[in-house]
Amino acid sequence: MGSFAGGAYVLFGFLSVAIVGLSLLMLFSRNFVHSAAYLAAALLCFAGVYALLSATFLALLQVFIYAGAITVVVVFVVMMTRVGVDRFDQLLQPQAGFAALVVVVFGGLLLSTLLGANALFAHQAAAVSTPKLARVLLTTYEAPFEISSLILLAALVGAIYLAREGHP
Repeated sequence: MGSFAGGAYVLFGFLSVAIVGLSLLMLFSRNFVHSAAYLAAALLCFAGVYALLSATFLALLQVFIYAGAITVVVVFVVMMTRVGVDRFDQLLQPQAGFAALVVVVFGGLLLSTLLGANALFAHQAAAVSTPKLARVLLTTYEAPFEISSLILLAALVGAIYLAREGHP
């Protein structure tokens, strides 16, 4: 193992610990703006993982789309709605049982996927160049990109509607 490979493993370990730590900070932070900052930092760490995997295009997409645009939208929605922590807790209380059920179901799915991961990695994927990946994303998968932008627009319109003065 060369010195670069050893350094890559150390960097991967650091990024992994940072992602988990920042994600936990995001979940348990009582301040919405701090949560958004932790989310942005975790997403930047994911971009670092993609860069380690030599997926430059995905790393750039992660930085520009997720760490940049999505985080700005989250901060914008939080600032527009101005939901206080006390009111936010009251909004979540009726949904706690359903949320616990969703966590258990998705946790079980994740566990079963991880236990069957050897079958997933049995075949090595062919290397895909960045121009080929970009061509597929911007031709074959153009519709999902447009649909996601419409969903984000609907979220912004909903946030503006909820933030109006006099709205219950």
